[in-house]
Amino acid sequence: MSKVKLLLVLLAALWLAGCTPDYNWRELAVAEDRAVVMFPSRVKTEQRALQVQGVDLVFSLTSAAVDQAVFSVGYAPLDPKLDPEQIERLVKAFATALATRVGQQPAIQALAGEVFELESVVAGQPSRLMGRVLTHRGMLIQVVVSGPKKLLSRENATEFMRSLVLR
Repeated sequence: MSKVKLLLVLLAALWLAGCTPDYNWRELAVAEDRAVVMFPSRVKTEQRALQVQGVDLVFSLTSAAVDQAVFSVGYAPLDPKLDPEQIERLVKAFATALATRVGQQPAIQALAGEVFELESVVAGQPSRLMGRVLTHRGMLIQVVVSGPKKLLSRENATEFMRSLVLR
């Protein structure tokens, strides 16, 4: 009888392990508290200096991964001395870099600070990338989710992109 109970306990444990959600959404303030985003798992933040379009930036990247899908928000404070044309060139450069990463040109909405979606093949797998690059209260903000389509549903990608709330 104890073997049957042990087997039932093991089966129940396996069933419960199968019910553990891969996505455990949590709200996090980013971009020096200028925005809030829902991440699907624990995050890590890295920072590095960049020069883009002749502008020096300190770029921070907060990201989370679920399987091979990566959810990230990058941000950099903008020098108040930058003129609107310089800022527009920065947004275009970041949107272009995302599109180029998957071998495409940026969509018009990408250059206007709106959400855009690109599909490609990465490592032999159909993949999706959703992104948005914008400026808000002196901060360049880049929101990106990417991964193989079989592991990153459009619903989860959209949920992440929609969760951005600017403060």
